[in-house]
Amino acid sequence: MGLGSFRYRLIILLCTALVLYQSAKYWPSLQFSDDPPQSSAAKSLAAQELVEGIDIAEPPKLDVQKVLVSVYYEALCPDSKFFVVKQLLPTFQKIKENLQVELIPYGKAKTVETPTGYEFTCQHGPLECEANIIHACVIDLVNDQLIQLDYISCMIQDNMQPERVMHQCAAKVNLDVTPIEKCYKGTKGKELLAKFGEMTDDLSPKVVFIPTITLDKDSSNQAAILKNLLKEVCSRLNSPPLGCA
Repeated sequence: MGLGSFRYRLIILLCTALVLYQSAKYWPSLQFSDDPPQSSAAKSLAAQELVEGIDIAEPPKLDVQKVLVSVYYEALCPDSKFFVVKQLLPTFQKIKENLQVELIPYGKAKTVETPTGYEFTCQHGPLECEANIIHACVIDLVNDQLIQLDYISCMIQDNMQPERVMHQCAAKVNLDVTPIEKCYKGTKGKELLAKFGEMTDDLSPKVVFIPTITLDKDSSNQAAILKNLLKEVCSRLNSPPLGCA
């Protein structure tokens, strides 16, 4: 081997070693990835996106205990009027989160099914039948319970002219009276009242006094309920709200 050949090979070995040394300095940061190195800002953004992508479970919402208050009443009954205005509406306003109200306007009426629909005989005469039908339509069409109770409370204070009061109370609570009037003058209103009649007739024990109130379908303690609905409802709640104080 000549001296020139030896020098040539030595130079090649030194160059190769230098290249390998320079490459080795970058191996830890590359981490065998094909992706280009990220800037600090990019890494921060990626970390934020990772956190935002994780579903953090919200604590479960506790179910609010509700008492079902079912009111079997008549539109022209003075005792029904007193209960709705002085007991039911104020109680709902205080503890509405804990109340589910079910209104059944029928009372001691009688239903006769005819080939063309239903006819009714009401305890306080034909005007009460008209008012009961309007109430039935309001209950069916108005889902917001506070507005529903405001409307019924408004009507029951002056039901001697049911159609006039229907319009007045709709304006008072800012409701469109058109669907209510359509229900009342069509067949739907009578069908609803007939259904409420069936619900009243199915009550056990049978209705003796109007209004009859049940709490969670329990009709006991009528005198106490009629005297102080709020107290009787609150006594059924495991954790009475501030409105019970």
